[in-house]
Amino acid sequence: MMGDFASPAAGPNGSICINNSGGLNAAGSGGGAPGNMGIPKHSTVVERLRQRIEGCRRHHVNCENRYQQAHAEQLEMERRETVSLYQRSLEQRAKKSANTKQSSKQQARIRFLQRAKE
Repeated sequence: MMGDFASPAAGPNGSICINNSGGLNAAGSGGGAPGNMGIPKHSTVVERLRQRIEGCRRHHVNCENRYQQAHAEQLEMERRETVSLYQRSLEQRAKKSANTKQSSKQQARIRFLQRAKE
């Protein structure tokens, strides 16, 4: 985690350096400071960072696979819905067309009967 380490104190000129022995050197001065042994070695920090990065990579790959699968399912659902709506629109057009033909035939009959009565 981010708060695993104690923060090193800055030297008199503001610069710090962590040497391989785990001690803290202010501005590159020689020898480790005995009171700052809680600071981990550079290799330990790097290894922990590598582990965190690898964990993030695994998480990303896992999430990406789930996202792609969900996206494909969503596209398939939308495609089915589109086909269904298109089919319904065709059926409504056919009904409307049939009703229009029927009503025009009925109107023609009514006109014919009215002319016949005259």
